[in-house]
Amino acid sequence: TIGRSPDCGIFLDDVTVSRKHAVLTNKKGTFTIEDQGSLNGTFVNRKRVEGAELDDGDELQIGKYRLTFLNR
Repeated sequence: TIGRSPDCGIFLDDVTVSRKHAVLTNKKGTFTIEDQGSLNGTFVNRKRVEGAELDDGDELQIGKYRLTFLNR
């Protein structure tokens, strides 16, 4: 889980991030991200998504944070 709550596996401490913002899953080597009804949305390569499959090098934006997904 990605979010502002300290209970999240990926903790992003900023008001632009919802407490439980998004969930990252790995099913047989395929990674996906799913927005959890966040106020500011989850973006993959600058496009707002409810859910998306991730590829190596994709840019994620969660609140004010920009992260690069690396699958190596």
